[in-house]
Amino acid sequence: MKIKKPSISQVSVSFDAFSGFSELVCITDASGKILYANPALEKRAQPESVIPGNPGLWDTVPLADFDNDSAPQEFNKVYSPLLKGWFDLRVYLSKGVKNRFSYIWIARDSDSDKQKLIADPKKKNRKAVNDLYHTLFETSPSGILLMDEKGNIIDVNQAMCSSTGYITSELIGKHVSILALPENFNHIAPHIKQVLSGKILKHEVTSRRKDGSFYYSLLVESAVIMPDGKLAVLSVSNDISERKKAEIALRDSEVWFKAIANYTANWESMFSPEGRIVWTNPAAERFTGYSPDEIVAMPDFIEVLVARPDRVKAKEVLMFALKESEGQEHFFRCIRRDGTFFWLSIAWTHIKDENGNLIGIRTSGQDVTLRLEAAQALKNSENIYRQMVENAPFGMHFFEMDSHEQLIFTHANPVADSILQIDHSLLSGKKIEEAFPSLKGTDAPKKYLESSRDNKTWITEKLLLNSADNAMAFEVKAFQTVPGKMVAIFADITKRIHAEEQLRESRQLFETLARMAPVGIFRTNEKGDTTFVNPKWSALCGLSYSEALQNKYVTAIHPDDREERIKEWKYSVKHKIPVISEYRFVRPDGSIIWVQGQAIPEMADGQVRGYIGTITDITELIETQNDLRAAKEKAEASNSLKTTFMKNLSHEVRTPLNGIFGFAQLLGSGDYTPQENQEFVGFLELSITRMTKTIDNTMELSLLMTGNMHKNDALFNIGSLMQEIYRTYKPAAEKKNLEFLLKAPSTQALMVISDRMMVKRIVEEITDNAVKFTDTGKVSIDYRIEDNLLKIVIRDTGQGITQDYLPHIFEPFMQENVFSARANNSTGLGLSIVQGLTSLLGGTIKAESKLGKGTSISLMLPVRLNSVLPAFQSHNTSNSIENEKAPVILIVEDEQINMLFVKRLLGKFNCKLIEASSGKEAIAEVKKNPGIDIILMDIRMPGMDGYQAIEIIRDINPTAKIAAVTAYGGASDREACLDAGCIDYLAKPFHSKDLFTMLRRVIQWPPEEK
Repeated sequence: MKIKKPSISQVSVSFDAFSGFSELVCITDASGKILYANPALEKRAQPESVIPGNPGLWDTVPLADFDNDSAPQEFNKVYSPLLKGWFDLRVYLSKGVKNRFSYIWIARDSDSDKQKLIADPKKKNRKAVNDLYHTLFETSPSGILLMDEKGNIIDVNQAMCSSTGYITSELIGKHVSILALPENFNHIAPHIKQVLSGKILKHEVTSRRKDGSFYYSLLVESAVIMPDGKLAVLSVSNDISERKKAEIALRDSEVWFKAIANYTANWESMFSPEGRIVWTNPAAERFTGYSPDEIVAMPDFIEVLVARPDRVKAKEVLMFALKESEGQEHFFRCIRRDGTFFWLSIAWTHIKDENGNLIGIRTSGQDVTLRLEAAQALKNSENIYRQMVENAPFGMHFFEMDSHEQLIFTHANPVADSILQIDHSLLSGKKIEEAFPSLKGTDAPKKYLESSRDNKTWITEKLLLNSADNAMAFEVKAFQTVPGKMVAIFADITKRIHAEEQLRESRQLFETLARMAPVGIFRTNEKGDTTFVNPKWSALCGLSYSEALQNKYVTAIHPDDREERIKEWKYSVKHKIPVISEYRFVRPDGSIIWVQGQAIPEMADGQVRGYIGTITDITELIETQNDLRAAKEKAEASNSLKTTFMKNLSHEVRTPLNGIFGFAQLLGSGDYTPQENQEFVGFLELSITRMTKTIDNTMELSLLMTGNMHKNDALFNIGSLMQEIYRTYKPAAEKKNLEFLLKAPSTQALMVISDRMMVKRIVEEITDNAVKFTDTGKVSIDYRIEDNLLKIVIRDTGQGITQDYLPHIFEPFMQENVFSARANNSTGLGLSIVQGLTSLLGGTIKAESKLGKGTSISLMLPVRLNSVLPAFQSHNTSNSIENEKAPVILIVEDEQINMLFVKRLLGKFNCKLIEASSGKEAIAEVKKNPGIDIILMDIRMPGMDGYQAIEIIRDINPTAKIAAVTAYGGASDREACLDAGCIDYLAKPFHSKDLFTMLRRVIQWPPEEK
């Protein structure tokens, strides 16, 4: 790497002298930055670490002051982190032009030959060594003399010759005593011996010139190794004659100075022109704790006597004092022997001889600790005052009184700007009312003046000021600061005034609301004692206001709830937590109410001030909850019964299906006699009837529960209906040896208008249950008509119903004894259907029963008497078919099995059968066969259903007789079919006799078999 060499103005040695050195050579400036590194050092170190301008390699070496001489300093075994090794060093001071200093560092490995400090003369660098010596000798401002171990001069430089008046040839070879005074001859040999032993001597001597005159010099002597390996003494000399003369003159002037200075209280000192302290007076010991001799002997008095933070400043001031004859006062923190601090004030004066030459500096110091502390205290006080004013949480206006006793505004603190939202600096110098027009008409100007003039303090808690923008309220205190001046301290209390007004309004609102509140309101103190109750609270508890404040409410709590509520309340008050609970009050009249009480802590500044709470009458809510609980239990029971019902329903469907399936298999096997087959057919019919009833009941209950069933009023004979029901159940009663009675009225008209099918269904279901669940005794049916009411009572002597279950017998899925119900083929739907039909007819039903005694069910159904029947209720029988004529019958059925079944039933009679499997085919057949006597119409078919087909057929042949034959078996389905245009209705599945009965009603065919 090419390193740019510094100019000769930077260093006065020749770089070429070191290029051939095997030693490591580095030149740095006074600050330690690298100016030059020889090739050997560049090769040894990382190139970038020795670039000019970088810090030096030996910054940690503790160089002593060179004191302007060129004596080298030596260091053994110095470690370099950059070079990673131990080295021996020799350091030279070089002075170039403009007195610029630089250092020459020469290093070699510590483990090399100690007898070769610089170079081996046998090596090629001998010339470089000679060049180095030559450079050092010729450029040094100090005199340099080299002598052997006997004191004979080997070499001298030009500076030495100039100081002594000799030329080089006159000194080389001579004994060094040629330059010494006789009284110093005896010191030469011992000094040489000490130097050759390794010591460096530094001492002042008086030397002799060639002309016999003498001069003062400062010698620094050290040992060097010559190229031939011998030891020599290098003596570096600096002429200090002028300094010594100044010191002598200074000592002479000190005689009279000391006479004055020794008795002054100030710390007086004398410094040499070089800045060394040469004398100090006895007061120094009082200041520092050190004696004058100790202070003079200090190598660096600044490091000892000046506090660390001020040492740099002290050195700078000292350097300035050496140049300037007089200086202003300077302050330093100094350290006493005991470690305490004091502040020193220093001033100085130059002392010069008669020629105007500086011979010393006189300094005078004073202990100004108390003065500075007082000044600092005053400054701190003023600062605190200023900070207090600027950071005060209230506004401050400052006024002073002029010669006319007018108050003049001077200034305000920042908070005043913020409170009043104005720039007070614009008001400075104005009279009070000019600066603050809103004060006109108030007491403030007068009171402020009295404060300023008479030292009166004025305080007002509410000063109202009105401006164009708004109204404000202030709390003001005005007082005198110094005569003629005053300050007004003010705080904006507008928000507080508004808050107080709002608080009053809030209290009034609370009291009003408390009086009108529909709930009881109470308050307590922090201990839980009652302090307030509203009228509603008294009304709920039955206690007066005074009784409430005496905590008598505790006695009003129900005895069963009291202990728990007291314990809960005490715990909440102790732990300052909200409380909510439900309990009962026993009022003075003995009545009991349920209340819900809740209270929360009232907080102020983080502390509980008390509690506020309410009590609410929840008696109805509790009762409702109890009802809901009972309803839930009932619903759960109902769900259980539903499950049981579904199981029963499944049983009721599967049982007849099994009979149907089984006997159908037996009939189809051909293994049985005609008599047995006829018996199987009877069982089949019984199974089919049972399953049909189950399906009908389920569908009927569904229609009732969904509101899809409607009544169909018609005129009918109630006596005939009751006789029909009686005949139906008489065989079953006789089979169980029961007495079965029908009690009918004898004189009343028996023709009524109502829904015959619904009345029949109701009476049949109740009668069926009476016969089923009565094992001994009798069953009776009693009916009569009074005031357009059909009253029916059905009684039995059966097992009876428990009183707990009696209110629920008309609810769906309810069966008191499931096993009994199964034994009697009951699904638990019959009485629910009875209840629904009774309600649909507008009637009422009532059950009475005693367990083991029997049951009585009473019905009251509204009916109409002596009314005209609707036209569609009477059938014209004039269109009957003569027995000898074969009727034409159109069978409309999409299910092939059902079609075949009807054809087989009718086929044994003389008739013409036409088949149609859809609504469209039926319409086509009607068009082709206008003489059709009756149409058996299925309702649910793919494509065009029965209702659509009936509508079109009515358009084709309005007199056509259509009977619905459908699996839609509900009462509403029958009504829908009749409304659509059918003249009769037959529900699937049906018995053959049901079909023949319907045909006989419509076309009086076929003839009855005997």
